Amino acid sequence: MIFRAIFWIGLVALLMPHEPDLGFGRPDRASDAMTGGVANGVAGEVAGWTQSKLAPGLADPKTLCRFNTQACSAGASAIDNVRDAAMHGLAGIKADIEADRRARRGG
Repeated sequence: MIFRAIFWIGLVALLMPHEPDLGFGRPDRASDAMTGGVANGVAGEVAGWTQSKLAPGLADPKTLCRFNTQACSAGASAIDNVRDAAMHGLAGIKADIEADRRARRGG
């Protein structure tokens, strides 16, 4: 039985498709972009732009929003939008649970 398991594990490992080449590059290239390595593509460009825009304010976090008001306001509005969507979703779920409870009591 152990040999059968080893056989099937080996066969599956042999026949299993590995990372297809979709033209986006290797997955480890994105982590290189975040650590300051050389990376191609959109992830590298975004990481470089972010680093260039935020680098002056990172030395003193209190002045970060003073130098990057657009980034701070965009970040704050994005956080507010996510929070509002989550609260709206939770309110809908709460209403569904309450309607289900009423239906069970009434029926």
